[in-house]
Amino acid sequence: MSKKAKKKTLDGPVVGRRTIRISGMHCQNCVNSVTNALNSIDGVSAEVSLKDNCAEVSCDRPVDDIDLKQAVEKAGFEVVGISQA
Repeated sequence: MSKKAKKKTLDGPVVGRRTIRISGMHCQNCVNSVTNALNSIDGVSAEVSLKDNCAEVSCDRPVDDIDLKQAVEKAGFEVVGISQA
């Protein structure tokens, strides 16, 4: 059972944005799991869309794509691709 995703605000100005395409999300709980996993990374704020099967990620510091990918995979989903937004 996943907790409702909380909106996260960044400490500093946004220095980077990425779009993460995600496979395996089927419901709002999936979205909450991915959102909470990404938001647990320091300097990252994510908005996840079930309809588009993607996450829009904003960063207030440099964040490695591998860290984003591992957070999504740890939540139980597959990353199809990451692109600069």
